[in-house]
Amino acid sequence: MSYELWDTETRNIIDHFESEADALLAARELVALNPSAYPGALALIFEDGAGESILLARGAGLATRARLIR
Repeated sequence: MSYELWDTETRNIIDHFESEADALLAARELVALNPSAYPGALALIFEDGAGESILLARGAGLATRARLIR
């Protein structure tokens, strides 16, 4: 199981994380470093133990979740 940050414009994985909190912290940093490209192009995906992928958040919704994480 893992949480993955994806760039939806390039269709590339940015990184994978063991926890949602770690993925959200990374998303928050990416948005702060490059606000013109993100959060619009970011997506947070959860991949379960069976290899199924579930979209958890993207774009503005992901940015909102990332801002709330501590």
